Amino acid sequence: MILVPELETVIILVPRTGSGSLRRAIAEGYPRSTLIYRHMEADGVPAGYDRWRKVGVVRHPVARLWSLYKFLRTFDGDHDPTYIAAMRESVSMSFSDWIVDNRVPFTTPYDSAGYNRFWPQYTVRHPLPENRKSQFMYLRPDLGTEIEQFSNLAAIEERFRIKLPRHNVTRSEPLPELTSEALTHCHKHFAWDFRFWEGEAL
Repeated sequence: MILVPELETVIILVPRTGSGSLRRAIAEGYPRSTLIYRHMEADGVPAGYDRWRKVGVVRHPVARLWSLYKFLRTFDGDHDPTYIAAMRESVSMSFSDWIVDNRVPFTTPYDSAGYNRFWPQYTVRHPLPENRKSQFMYLRPDLGTEIEQFSNLAAIEERFRIKLPRHNVTRSEPLPELTSEALTHCHKHFAWDFRFWEGEAL
């Protein structure tokens, strides 16, 4: 979640929707902007800032999950080694099995190593695994969030008057054919996401 005083706007950062690129571009273009939470949902906007415009990006639900799955296979960076190991272990199964069976939240402030540490920047109101967490829960269009399509980078760049570099891009691989169980799971948990992508939830 980014507060952008220059625009009186709150940007909701949904994982694997170009959020890293958007975060960097906003920081460069708007010096007063502040990243307060990495992936907080729209219903977690701090008091007072909830009067500002809220904006977020939505991506096709299966493409988003496939991007996250690939990202976690080589997950690294400036994180606790136990968290890195947990993220990589969570994808030690097929994509279809991960869609159905994963129980590991991607974003949580709680210590996965058992030392009772807490990272407030990763706080979310709904720490669900991403394979069960609709983008509706992040964006909350019922609270007035304005939504851009991930596939329309030009509209995002024009809205914020920025140029989006590409960061954390995963290697291009064809989407595996999903099992019927995985497809059923997706349509159950991501009904809104599919409707939005098809233009029915606008």
